[in-house]
Parts: sequence; structure tokens; C-alpha cells
Amino acid sequence: MLRVLNVLIVVVLLAGCASSKFVFVESENFDERVRHIVIHYTSENFEDSLRLLTEKTIYPVSSHYLIPERDDSTYLPASLKIHSLVRERDRAWHAGRSSWFGQTDLNYSSIGIELVNLSGCDLPIQELGNDLDFYENCQFREFDDRQIELLIKLLKGILNRYPNIEPINIMGHSDIAPSRKVDPGPTFPWRRLYEKGLGIWYDDSDYKLFIERLRNNPPTIADMQKKLGDLGYLIEVTGIENFKSQLVVRAFQMRFREGVYTGFLDLETAAIIYALHKKYI
Repeated sequence: MLRVLNVLIVVVLLAGCASSKFVFVESENFDERVRHIVIHYTSENFEDSLRLLTEKTIYPVSSHYLIPERDDSTYLPASLKIHSLVRERDRAWHAGRSSWFGQTDLNYSSIGIELVNLSGCDLPIQELGNDLDFYENCQFREFDDRQIELLIKLLKGILNRYPNIEPINIMGHSDIAPSRKVDPGPTFPWRRLYEKGLGIWYDDSDYKLFIERLRNNPPTIADMQKKLGDLGYLIEVTGIENFKSQLVVRAFQMRFREGVYTGFLDLETAAIIYALHKKYI
């Protein structure tokens, strides 16, 4: 019996060797595809969001995950569930033309997460600019608490799988494409995520310090633009608050200034820029 068993083991080992086409010797010289996480809102209900993110269209779009919200009549299950639409190892089409710390085409290096939320603008933001039309044509709704809880759980799981993702590389679509996008908008709870160990936020003590320091010694526009670039944003250091600068500043304010997103640099925005720069750069 023992002899028969030994013969079977040899046969199995030989069969394994014969079927293997490769000898795997793991190299130390590689890195992972995923380095960024980009958060979006859908501007559509769950049913339409799922269709747009999974079916072929003239302008195909997808994301790795979709999280529904409560009180959506098109979402039938009693409890909210995270929907996985694209495998993390694959590239989803969610970021489009984008830039962060000089890296472009962030679809290649990011995981995209869509949150069902009916915020949005009646016209493309390229047509609305940064004047009264924008504020009259864009509406931003609060996010569902349970939805954000699921997002936090999802983000922590992603970071466990990809510990090389830096906190500063968890961002919104508007951060990486401020001339085209405004999601996840000014109602998204970035500070709540930070308090759960996700993403970045400034220290209140640093903010107060810079409020007092910069009040009597205002920074130049060029220096603030440079610091925004240091924080990842694609912005030209011109020393002038031109249209492109306003869109970047507006995206920054939507993320870090509650209720104020004029697109123009002021004392409070400057203090936040300097506080973040001190903490992370």
C-alpha cells in the first residue's frame, strides 16, 4: 500500500511539472497599479447610475464601486450594499482627463468610487464658468449617513489591500479635473473621513496660527498658487487669479471650506492652504 501511495505522489508531482510553463522567481523590483482613490457622485438615481456604469453607451463610463443611498425608489433591497462593477486589478473609466502631482490619465492608477447622489449642475460647468450662472444652476445635496459608513468601510478595506496609497492621494473628481468636474461637491464630508483615518485635513491650531500670521502679512497670489501645486493640484503659477486659477481654487474650497467656494483666494483659504502645506509637504 505504501509503495502504491509513493507512486501516486511521484505521478502527481511529475504531472505538475509537465503542466507548468513557467518557473516563478519573484522579483523585488515592481510596484502596484493602484496608487489613488477617486470619489464621485453620480447625479442620477441608483437604477440609472447602475445602467450608465455597466452598459455600453456612446461615451462609456465605469467605476470600480457604486454605493446606493437610502430613500431611492429605484433601489429595492432593504439594506444598502456596496456594488462591485470592475475588478480592482482592472482599469475603470471614471477619471477622464485628469492630473494629480503631475501624473495624468489617473484611470491607470486609481480606484473609482461612485456615490448615488442627485447633486449636479443643469449645464456643463465649462459653460457655467465661475460666476452667478454656476451658483444658480448647480445644486448640492447632503450625503446619506449609512452610505458614508459603507464608503468608510470600503476605503479601509482598499487601504488594507493597497497600503502604499498615501492619504493625500484619496481625492475627489474635482481635485483632479477642476475645469470639468465639481463632484463630490461641497457637501461631501471630507473631515468625517479624516477623523476615521482616511484622507487629509488641516489642524485647527495651524489654521488659527496662519490666520493671525497672514492677516498682517498677506501672501502673494503666486505663492498660494505654488502651494496648491505642491498639494497636488494642476495650477499655473501666474500671480493672477485668472479663470483656470479660479476653478482650481473653487475645487479646493469645496473640499476644505464649508459653504464658501467663490474660486477667489482670501485670508481663510490662504490659512487652510498654508496649514495643509505645513502638515503634509
